[in-house]
This record gives sequence, C-alpha cells and structure tokens, in this order.
Amino acid sequence: MFKKTLLLLSALAVSAFVAAQSGAQEINSPVGAKHVVWIGSDGFGAHYVNWDELPNLKKMKENGAWTLHMRSVLPSASAINWETQLTGAPSESHGYRTWGSKVPDLPPIFVGENGRFPDIFHVVKQAIPDAKTSVVYSWDGIGYLFDKAALDSDKYVQQEDEVYETGKGYIAEKPTFTFIYFHEPDITGHGQGWGTEAYQAMLTTIDAYVGKLLADIEAAGIADDTVVLFSSDHGGSEKGHGDARMDHMEVPFIIYGKGVKAGEITDVVVHYDVAATIAWILGADAPQAWRGLPVLSAFDAQ
Repeated sequence: MFKKTLLLLSALAVSAFVAAQSGAQEINSPVGAKHVVWIGSDGFGAHYVNWDELPNLKKMKENGAWTLHMRSVLPSASAINWETQLTGAPSESHGYRTWGSKVPDLPPIFVGENGRFPDIFHVVKQAIPDAKTSVVYSWDGIGYLFDKAALDSDKYVQQEDEVYETGKGYIAEKPTFTFIYFHEPDITGHGQGWGTEAYQAMLTTIDAYVGKLLADIEAAGIADDTVVLFSSDHGGSEKGHGDARMDHMEVPFIIYGKGVKAGEITDVVVHYDVAATIAWILGADAPQAWRGLPVLSAFDAQ
C-alpha cells in the first residue's frame, strides 16, 4: 500500500512538473472551447446581406447562431464601436466617442492596473496568463483601441490579403484568442456607396476570406474546440454612416463552432455583448465595469 501511494505521489509530482515546464494551463470554458477566432469586417451592414452571395457566412449561419440585428452604439462610427466591442461597455464608460478616437474623448469611468479601461485581451490574459493572443488589422485606427501589453502578436498591414495571410499564420500557431480585422467593405462604401454593385462585390470578397480562415482552422487541427465569431461595427447608406438609423446601426453577428446551438438569435444583442461573450467562452470573469452580457442563448451549455 505504501509503495502504491508513493508511486501515485511521484506520478502526480511528475505531471505537475511537466505542466509547469510547458506553461500548460487549463481553460475553464463552459463549452469546452480552447480557441476563439474573432473576424471583424468594417462597414459590413446587415441591410445589405444576401446569404446566397455569401456562401461561407451562410455556412456559419446555417450551422451556428446568428442575428442581423446586433445594434451599434451612437454615433454609428468605427473607433467608438470597435472599442465598445473590445471593452464590453458603452462609450459613456470607455470614453471613446468619435470616428477616429486615438485616446478616450472623455475620462474612462474606470481605469485598471494597466492604465486603461479593461479590454477583452487584458481580461483573457488575467484569466489565462499563458494564453496566446494576437491581432492583425488593416486600419491603423484599430491599433489605438486595445491593450498592447496583453498581446503576444500585434500587426498593422495595409492590404486585405496581408490581413488574411497574417491571420492564417496566427491560426497555425493555435492561439487562445485572435482578432482578425478587415477594413473592407468600409473603404468601398465610402468610395462607391453602400449597396452599390462594387460594395456588394466586396462583401463577397470578405466572405471568401472568411472561407479561407475556416479552412485554415481545420488545417490547424483546432476546429473541434474553436469558436468563431463574425461581426462589424456599422452599416451605412450612400457614401456615409454615423446616423441614428437602422441601416447604419444594424450589423450581422454570427457565432460558429464548439458548443454553439444552431439557430437565429432572438435575444437583444448590442456591441458591448461581444467582449462579454468571448470572455464567457474562455471561462474568464468579466470586470465589474463592463455592461455587456454573454449571448448564452447561442450555446448548448449554459
């Protein structure tokens, strides 16, 4: 009996040593997910979605949870709404109030030990210190909106192909959480107009990138324990956006992958629910300063 106990204790000690050396840390995900990939597409208005022209997003929709009624905060512009998605709180809390804010336009209601209002990257790192976190983006304005100290990889590129190639590389590394941001179709919307032939064609281009990223997740061998989210910051009309009208404020939100329950999301979903949902998926506690709620109805396990 003594020998068996000694052997058991030795085995436990070896296991603990191996885990410590490898930096392994359990992710306490309520759905068993080990990875989250968030794909963001700027200016992708819900009012212009034709599922038959978007086969990859349609695949996510038909096999995942979705809504075309996720609502932005006001004004329906970029920096304010990406920051809202990143921080789980409205602009009155995080302080970013304009299209291209590089610093908060008003003092954040709360500042943590990192000197910022807490964002999703900070929250994930606090919960899972050895988590691999990464972001790539093709609008430099995104780079002012998150806690760079909580990133293992942070890259600004100028072309959408570079966004995809960088995102592909991140996925191959099997990150805990990565954010892959495309500046289109916002550029085309401002140049040619929302709902124009050129704009609709750009939606199909973004859809093709989504399809490639889904294939990359499969190739990396992590599809069975990954949750993929797709969202946008605003829609638009003619060649602009920012107004209090539904074609500017409503965007698609799709959740696909591990533990997701297929079907349309009928609950209210707003931009500050994105960070809360990602935190919940990865078993991280949301800060008290956040106001977003995880979209629990999108998952089998609650």
